[in-house]
Amino acid sequence: MKKYLAAILSLLTLAASAHAQTCTLVVDASNLRIKINKNIYGQFSEHLGNCIYDGIWVGEKSKIPNTNGIRNDVIEALKRIRVPVLRWPGGCFADEYHWKDGIGPHEKRPAMINTNWGGVTEDNSFGTHEFLELCRQIGCEPYFSGNVGSGTVQELSQWVEYVNSDNVSPMTELRKKNGQEKSWGVKYWGIGNESWGCGGNMRPEFYADQTRRYGTYMREYGQNKLFKIACGASSDDYQWTEVMMKNALGHMSGLSLHHYAFNDGKTAADFNEGGWFAMMKNTLLMEEYVTKHSAVMDAYDPNKKVALVVDEWGTWYKVEPGTNPGFLFQQNTMRDAITAACNLNIFNNHCDRVRMANIAQMVNVLQAMILTKEDKMILTPTYHVFDIFKVHQNALWVKTTVQSPDYVYNNEKLPAMNCSASIDENGKLHISLCNIDPRSTQQIDCELKKYKVQSVSGQILTANEMNAHNSFEKPNVVAPQKFAKFSLSKGGLTVSLPPMSVVVLELEGSCELASALEIKNPKSGILYEYYEGYWKNLPAFNGLSAKRSGVLDQFVIPDNNSGENFAVRYSGYIKIPTDGLYTFYINSDDGTDLVIDDNLIVDNDGQHASVEQSSTAVLKAGYHQIKVGFFQAGGGKAFDVSIEGPNIAKQIIPAAWLFN
Repeated sequence: MKKYLAAILSLLTLAASAHAQTCTLVVDASNLRIKINKNIYGQFSEHLGNCIYDGIWVGEKSKIPNTNGIRNDVIEALKRIRVPVLRWPGGCFADEYHWKDGIGPHEKRPAMINTNWGGVTEDNSFGTHEFLELCRQIGCEPYFSGNVGSGTVQELSQWVEYVNSDNVSPMTELRKKNGQEKSWGVKYWGIGNESWGCGGNMRPEFYADQTRRYGTYMREYGQNKLFKIACGASSDDYQWTEVMMKNALGHMSGLSLHHYAFNDGKTAADFNEGGWFAMMKNTLLMEEYVTKHSAVMDAYDPNKKVALVVDEWGTWYKVEPGTNPGFLFQQNTMRDAITAACNLNIFNNHCDRVRMANIAQMVNVLQAMILTKEDKMILTPTYHVFDIFKVHQNALWVKTTVQSPDYVYNNEKLPAMNCSASIDENGKLHISLCNIDPRSTQQIDCELKKYKVQSVSGQILTANEMNAHNSFEKPNVVAPQKFAKFSLSKGGLTVSLPPMSVVVLELEGSCELASALEIKNPKSGILYEYYEGYWKNLPAFNGLSAKRSGVLDQFVIPDNNSGENFAVRYSGYIKIPTDGLYTFYINSDDGTDLVIDDNLIVDNDGQHASVEQSSTAVLKAGYHQIKVGFFQAGGGKAFDVSIEGPNIAKQIIPAAWLFN
């Protein structure tokens, strides 16, 4: 009774103190070039507690409805939020996991002790084949975390071969014996996990050499191109990032970052406003960490070819009473929904460098999407944030500028409001707003630049109590609702954002695109100029004298080239068939770039093997100026330019689209 009265009193206090603050927001759709990689909305599943066993895997003989041993209810929920990529088998577990123990007939798989998490016996009934079946059912990309801590180079090399090769070899024959004729073609591979800690307690210099060594023997088979993710820093360890970028650049496609927002030793739902503020403060450190790690990476990789992969993030509390401390089972409240929205807004706004993130963890562990209990399943407040934020996946990032009031508690302050925005392939503008203040409404005056609005709709996730959560008895206490506290105005809109709320607005309308060019009597083909010389990067063409010039039907290397140490500059016009979002791709060995209407769209510069880079532009139908640069040093040679757009599958830019 006392707890009930205290909760009522707390609610009345919050309501009485609630007041409105004014916030200004500018949403600028004038420079749409960077995609928010869908993999930012990735998930993480570790052999930890009941994440895999009972949470995902129940076995084919279970009475719980399943397909090939995997829970149907969990799969349907994960498909609904469009999970793009899933990391497995760890975490700390990855560096004691030996993949060959998890293949073949279940009854012949050896057991092991999970020394990291609870000391329980692991029967290895869920292994490589089961994980890839899970990803198939979800419709997501698999991301393997390899064993560098206790495994060998040969072991990881053979795992890649087992999964990706269609050659005749002992590993492929073993895979076929285990029921999989064709390779899966897995792209994402982690080279160890938390090698500075549970993954081996390594120094960064030593681990950088391990990255080079292990990565060398992770071979590419057939058309498979591996995306190798090296172990990066924890939170603010910028030295680790510095050493990795200095010593392992060129041996990794991504570098990870881990940051958890820890609590003060209490369970997830046991807190007051002090606990709320502390968690917001710890969560928002992610902005500082991503910014500073990106700056270190920029010094060595200014073209941002190496992705920052935040492959472990989330909240971490004391486990629920009566549960195994090593299982990390915790509730999930409105506070967690707010922290999830804050992080996703941060990742969206750093999508030039952050191109994958994996929340910890997907089911029954830490900041989970889903909680299960025998045949029951509930969706958490964090799940609902991922659901309403999924509109940002692979959409074009839109710049937002916020002037937010402060959320003040005990003489400390934080920005009360944060946001991100994007435009999808259908031209819809989505704005994600998050109010971390549990007491104050944010009155937002939003200016829209280069976007004409026709209509607005919205969804909101909020609650009456800070620690509101969903339970098996009451599964819908925190769930999205229709939101309508907004009004259109000339040049923008106003929004009333309630305390402790997450809102996603959907604006129907159109971008104000720059006009296409008017070209009189265009001629078919693209102009080219051919140069010879030695370069490590694309030359400054304007200061060079061309050996020869001419017209080509498409972007191809001219005949009669010197074989190496030459460069080509292409210029002309591309005729875009319809208004919309277009993605340009350049595959080259060595460096290239692509410029549309004097805007650099794709940067694939530098000496390198055959690598494809891409980027996006929103273009009006008609003629647009296009320039492409290419240089060839020594070694291999490759060059092609492709396009993808509205109702247009990816293809080499057709000759019929190119003019001079």
